[in-house]
Amino acid sequence: MDSTFDGPTTEGAMSMSMSSRIKRTGERLLPPATRERRAAEQREADARAAEERRLAKIAARRRGLRENDPEVAPFALDDAEYLGRTVDHFTSAGASAHNLALVTAALEHAGLEHFLVRGRSPLRHVVGLRRRDRKPFLDAMRELYRSSAVFAIKPGTGGVVDSFSAYVDGALDERIKSGLIIRFAEPLLSPTGRVLGGFEYGCDVQFWRDGARLAEREDFEEILGRLRVQAPPEVLADSLVAPTRNKVADVLPFSHRKPATLTVAGREHPTFEPFTWKLTDEVDFPIDVVYTWVDGDDPEHAAKRARHRGETVGADGRAANASRFTDRDELRYSLRALEMYAPFVRHVHLVTDDQVPHWLDTEAEGITVVDHREILDLEALPTFNSHAIGARLHHIPGLAERYLYFNDDVFLARPVQAERFFHANGIARVPFSPFQFGVGEPVTGEPAPNSAGKNVRELFARDFGRHITHKFKHTPHPQIRQVALELEERYHREVERTTRSRFRSLEDVGFAATMHHHYAMFTGRAVPGEYRMRYVDIGAPDATDRLAALEKAEEVDFFCLNDVATPPERREAATRMVHDFLRDRFPFPSRFEKAPSGASVTEEPESLAAVPV
Repeated sequence: MDSTFDGPTTEGAMSMSMSSRIKRTGERLLPPATRERRAAEQREADARAAEERRLAKIAARRRGLRENDPEVAPFALDDAEYLGRTVDHFTSAGASAHNLALVTAALEHAGLEHFLVRGRSPLRHVVGLRRRDRKPFLDAMRELYRSSAVFAIKPGTGGVVDSFSAYVDGALDERIKSGLIIRFAEPLLSPTGRVLGGFEYGCDVQFWRDGARLAEREDFEEILGRLRVQAPPEVLADSLVAPTRNKVADVLPFSHRKPATLTVAGREHPTFEPFTWKLTDEVDFPIDVVYTWVDGDDPEHAAKRARHRGETVGADGRAANASRFTDRDELRYSLRALEMYAPFVRHVHLVTDDQVPHWLDTEAEGITVVDHREILDLEALPTFNSHAIGARLHHIPGLAERYLYFNDDVFLARPVQAERFFHANGIARVPFSPFQFGVGEPVTGEPAPNSAGKNVRELFARDFGRHITHKFKHTPHPQIRQVALELEERYHREVERTTRSRFRSLEDVGFAATMHHHYAMFTGRAVPGEYRMRYVDIGAPDATDRLAALEKAEEVDFFCLNDVATPPERREAATRMVHDFLRDRFPFPSRFEKAPSGASVTEEPESLAAVPV
């Protein structure tokens, strides 16, 4: 007869117990080194199992978040997977404001007093909070964002992130929660998964301490030594003390904590009156942008160019190369980059030869199309000479006294501020290049900027006793209208001859860069600036590799995709390469583009003049 047993027999249990005792006895008889090795192996196995369980929980939480919020998507960075929010519009100012809104929502939810601080980074907003309010604030953040793509970050020195935790993953790292500064950010992604805004746009929450309590600490003298405001004890006693430097003061006495407001993205935020000051190094004058553009693929324009090129005697054959006038939609993407990364710009002026890009909304606020006939003498038209056009830009109606001159193949690679181009007193920061004009007279076949620069050198050597040697980078060029007017008057013959040269000529002067920048320096209105840029000749054999390297470059503010002389058989491939690169880098239409047929542009980007705090 068969029998079924629910457990071991008495004899079986005794056998198992005996086996365990024998095993333990055997382990005790092992050499100490062997026992320690086995114990270490067991601890490692236990740790691996615990980590696997933790990661499984995180994966489950993330799956749940993505199922409930379709805008949340994963992205990979440095062999790790993160979560971010997919957006349909992006500006750097908007990204900063987005993360500020996440923080202030939690502060208001918890009913905590707070104040905006004038931080040292133009990419981030900073919120001040009393240290005693840290726990209720973090509790509110957890309540609001426990299932979200929001990250808490412990910032390190030099822009390095020390540690970070995603709220959806569970408890925050203790190193983050205990810090005097915590950064909060939700990464923003394009529909293709490109990271448009990462931790660099996060909102920093600083926990300010009461001066009276600081005075009771053993390390009080050390803390005093780190402060940028040296205040006597009686002042510190009723002050709030910052955990790090800011642009105004790291010690705020009670008598100077007068309530005020700062406006960010159309919303007022509480602050103290000193944080509303206009500071010494801040540019507060209007800055415009001027683009020059031509659609060389327009049959009428191409025929006109060919007809006049045949009439031109002594023109530089290289300068008339048709590939220089090919339109690959660079302007469209350059304007997208401008809107994404330069909120300080007041107005854009687009200079063209009786042409308008088919995609441009000429009624859009903030842009004006300027025809060559508005700035050049009719006798000098038509012109195909960028030197001639550049010598007349300062005659654009309504142009600001200070402006930036862009070629349409120049792009912003990341956020820039007005102070990148001008000092607060109006002095321009000009983009010197390491490349030089060379010695001697202008020579047929050399790059046109070399010839034009040599002609300027002769004039300035005569008038200033100095010989110029270096060219300027393919970046935005800061311009001062008064400088241009003085040059036009002082060197009238040379400038006039250049404006009447239909194509680039060996007799041209380089007005907008070489002449303007050096003359401004000689007369105390310009200094060398710092312009981190990359240059890619899209027709060169290594263009694909250079674009790939540009994609990975982080410390780049500007880049130029220049067409020097792309061979006809490679132009189609070059166009596809440029389109693919720019479409991925700048995915969203700017306010200057017409809405696609059958659709409407619903996004309202920030005003170009809305400078972030």
